[in-house]
Amino acid sequence: MSGVNDWVSAEFQNLAEVINDYDNHLWLEFVPFEQQEHLIDKSKVFRVVDDRNNKIVLYADSLANPADILARLWSMDSKHGNVLARLDAHNAAVKALEMRKHIDEREAGLDLAIFIAKNTKSRWVHEGRVRDDEFRDLGPVNKVIM
Repeated sequence: MSGVNDWVSAEFQNLAEVINDYDNHLWLEFVPFEQQEHLIDKSKVFRVVDDRNNKIVLYADSLANPADILARLWSMDSKHGNVLARLDAHNAAVKALEMRKHIDEREAGLDLAIFIAKNTKSRWVHEGRVRDDEFRDLGPVNKVIM
């Protein structure tokens, strides 16, 4: 430690030892001040680094509880994380996105139905195609005389 700004609390020092005991390739590091300027979240001044591939595993807030940081690290690892819960969460997210897409498609169909019901013209344009009052496709807009 070279200065006042390099001081690390005993809790984070203990966390660093526990992380290294958990996996001797993982290290808790303090992000150097020169690199902190480039961080999106300036409060995340700690990082866990895997020295096998020199990749950053996660960033941690200096005000976060060390137990929460360790729990987050463990949940990322399939040895300690609940894989089934993560899969359920992923499947629920995928299902929610599919439902949203389905809702949007139904709303678009409803908008088209309302437009058709209120339309008083014998021809109308939908998605670049001209249709008549009997819903026949007359062709693209640039080929049909309106």
